[in-house]
Amino acid sequence: MTNEEIQQFKDKIRETIMPMAENMKDEEIKDLIKHVEKENPDLPEGFSNMLFEQITMMKKN
Repeated sequence: MTNEEIQQFKDKIRETIMPMAENMKDEEIKDLIKHVEKENPDLPEGFSNMLFEQITMMKKN
């Protein structure tokens, strides 16, 4: 991913996921990500881990 793509990814997480994830426990977030992964089998391998890491980092900041 380019720096621009990474920034777009982070911005999209802030806009779409963080409003809900801020009040969720880690296990709830993992369950949600697993559901999204099942519904979208074309996602690249490791995407769920990367997404979870980004969400937890954003929650801490």
